[in-house]
Amino acid sequence: MNLELNRVDYCFVGTNLRNSLKLLPNSYKQQQQVAVGDQDGVLQLFSIKKNDLHISFKTLPMDKITAIQLGGSVNAMDKIFVAMDNKVLGFNKKKKLFFQLEMNAAEPIKSMFVSGADLLLCGNHVYSHYREAKEIGTYLCGDTIVDVAALCPSNSTRIITVLACSGRVIRLLENSRVRQTIELDSVPTVLHIPQGRGDKFVCGFADGKIVMYYIGHLGSEIKEETLVNSSENSSAVTTIDTYDMCGSGKDDLIVGRRDGTVQVFSLPLADSEIDTEIREIFCDNYQESISSIQGGCVGANGYTEIIVCTYTGRVFGLTTQCIKTSLSDNNAASSSLDTKARIDKLKVEIEDLLTVAIRERERYKESTQLMSDGISAIPMLAVNDSMVLSKEDASYNLSIEIPAPIEFVLLQSDVPIKLLDMDKNTAVISFSKCSVMSSNQFLATYRCQIDTNRVDLKLRTIEGQHGKLNCFITPSLQPKVSQMRKYIIRPLSMHFRIHTIDETRPYNTLTLKGSFSQAEMHNWIGYCIPEVPEKYQTVGNEKAVYYFQNVFSGTMLKCEYCKGQAEFKTENITTLSILKDIITKNATKKRITLEISTNINELSIGFMIKLIEPRLVECNRKKQNHKLLLALMDLDIRSEEDFNCLCPEYRQILSQKDVIRATYKNDVDVADQIEGLLTDCFIDRFKVKGMNVRSKIPDLVKLIQAYNYDELVEYFAGHKMDSDT
Repeated sequence: MNLELNRVDYCFVGTNLRNSLKLLPNSYKQQQQVAVGDQDGVLQLFSIKKNDLHISFKTLPMDKITAIQLGGSVNAMDKIFVAMDNKVLGFNKKKKLFFQLEMNAAEPIKSMFVSGADLLLCGNHVYSHYREAKEIGTYLCGDTIVDVAALCPSNSTRIITVLACSGRVIRLLENSRVRQTIELDSVPTVLHIPQGRGDKFVCGFADGKIVMYYIGHLGSEIKEETLVNSSENSSAVTTIDTYDMCGSGKDDLIVGRRDGTVQVFSLPLADSEIDTEIREIFCDNYQESISSIQGGCVGANGYTEIIVCTYTGRVFGLTTQCIKTSLSDNNAASSSLDTKARIDKLKVEIEDLLTVAIRERERYKESTQLMSDGISAIPMLAVNDSMVLSKEDASYNLSIEIPAPIEFVLLQSDVPIKLLDMDKNTAVISFSKCSVMSSNQFLATYRCQIDTNRVDLKLRTIEGQHGKLNCFITPSLQPKVSQMRKYIIRPLSMHFRIHTIDETRPYNTLTLKGSFSQAEMHNWIGYCIPEVPEKYQTVGNEKAVYYFQNVFSGTMLKCEYCKGQAEFKTENITTLSILKDIITKNATKKRITLEISTNINELSIGFMIKLIEPRLVECNRKKQNHKLLLALMDLDIRSEEDFNCLCPEYRQILSQKDVIRATYKNDVDVADQIEGLLTDCFIDRFKVKGMNVRSKIPDLVKLIQAYNYDELVEYFAGHKMDSDT
C-alpha cells in the first residue's frame, strides 16, 4: 500500500538549522501547534484554525537558534527549550520565560536533548549534563559531536547518553563516562529516539543509510538492524521521525534528506511473522534541504500529516487529506465561497506587499546615489554546504544552497580536479583556460536556471595534489555580491577513516624519528589525510593509532605515532611517498631533523594489483566493446538478416549500444585513474632505489591496457624491464 500525501504550504520563516521545528503534543489526529525557530533568532508558535494561520506568539530577534526541544511531564511535553549561542531558554505556550541557563563552555551549543529534569548540551567537542539547571558532568570528545540523544531504560532512573561523532563512532555514556563505543562504516548525521522506547535508537548517516540499534545492558552486545540501505538514496540523512501515518497502530519511519527528498517507510510490527519487510510507501523531492520533519496533525482534525521545514525557511505539510475531494463534496457551494473569499484576501495582501516593496526599492535606490549619505548594504546570505567523499564512484559530492536564487557559481582551484556529470544538475557549465603564469589549475562556471537556490556538483581529485578549492557563489540580488567558500583538498584526499585493518596484508613501512611532539605529528597527519580528529586523546606516552582506507584502490593505511617516533604501514608505496614528502616539508619548516627509514615488501605490488584487478579487467572490456561498436556501426547493418549473420558477441554489443555509449566516458575516466595509480606506484617503487624510470612509463601503459597479471607484476619487479634494456 502506497501513501498519498498532498502538499499544503503554511508559512515562511528565516533560514534554519537541523532540529529547529517541533510539534506540541495533542491527542492522536487532533490539531497541534508548531514551534519553529530560525537563524534570525525568532521563535514562533503557530497553529491552523479554519484554514488560516494563527500565531500564538512570536519573539523579537535574539541570537541564532541552533536547536529546539520539547520538555515537561511525560503526558504533557508542552515546554519549549531553545538553544542559542551558549544559552538555553525555556518558554511555555503563552510565551512566558520560565527557564534560563548559560553554559560555562566557551563554544556555542550545536545540539541539545531534553529528558525530564535532564538537559544534555553539546558543542563541537564538549558534552555537558545538567539536572535541574545544575551541571552534574562533562565529557571532552576528541571527535566533533554531531548529535546527542538520551535513552531511559524502563523501570530505572538511569540516563544513557548517545553521542554521534564525526569519527565514525557512536559513544554511549553513563555518568558522563564512555561505557561503550559503536564503530560505524560511515559518518553519522542525526539521532532519533522512538517515542516510548528506552532500549533502541535510530541513526542516519552521510551516505544515506539508516540503522536502528538495540541496547541491552551497557557492555553487552549491541544489535543493529539496517532499515534503509545507502544504495536506495545516497544523499545524507538530515532529520528522522517516527509516527503512525497510516493508522495501522504502528509507527512509520519518516526521513528527510539533504537533497530535498522526503521518504516514508512502513516498519514491521514487533514479533510479527506476517509483515516483516521494510517498505517505502512515499517518496518525493522538494528541491531544498530538509532541516526538520515531524509527523502529526496540524491542518485539519482527523487527518495525519508530515510537517516539513526546509533550510530556506519554507514550512509546509504533506497531509493525507484529499484536497480535491474536500472541495467537491455536499458543501461544494459553501467551500467555493470560502475559497473565493480567501483568494480575494490573498490578492489584497499581495498588492499591499508589492506597494511596500516598490516603495522600499525606490528609497534604497535614492540612498545609494553618488551624493547621498546613505550606505549600500551588502547582503550576506547563510550558505548551507557540504563536501562528502562518495564510496560508490570515488568522488566528492559538493552541495551548495542559499536562501536566494543563485545566478552563477564560480569554481577556482590551485590543484587539478575533474568535474563529473550529474543527472539532477541543470546548470550550464563553461570552462576557462588557465594561464601558465597563474597559480590556477582549474576554472569553471555554473550558470543556474531561474529560481535555483541549490547546486549539486560531483568532482574527483588526484592523490598527491593538494591545495584549496574556492567556490564563489553569486546570488541574483542587488547590489551584486559574491560569497566565497573554501574547501581543503588534502594530499591523501581519497582516504577515509576505518576502525580496523587486515594485519595479514603485505605492508610497506615508513618510520620517522625526530625531536617532534605527538601534537606536531598529529597536526601533520591531519594536514595529509581527511577525517583526522582535531584533538587526539592519549594518556602519557601512549601511542595514537588511526586506520584509513583508499576509497578507489581498497588499500589500507595504519598511522601509529607518539612523541619522537611515527610509523606508517600500507600496501601502496605512493601513499608512503606522499606522506614522507609532506611531513618532511613541514618538519623542515620547523627545523626538525628527521631520521627516515623505508621498508618495501615485494609482495605488496602484486597484492595491490589484485585489489584493482576486477575494475581494471572490466574497464578494458568496456573500452574494447566501444571500439568494436564503432567498427560494427560502420558496417551499416539495416536488415534483420544482416544482424543475424553476426556472431552472438557482436549481436549483444549492438543490442547494448546505447548503454555502451552512455557509460563510455565514465569508463575512460576510471581507466585513467587506474593507469595513474599504477604509474605513480611504479615511479615511487624505483624512486626508493634511487632510479628514475619515467622513460619506461609508455611500456607500462601498454601492459596495463593489455592486462596480464604475471607480466605486470614482473615488470614492476624490474626483471622484464631489465631484459628490455
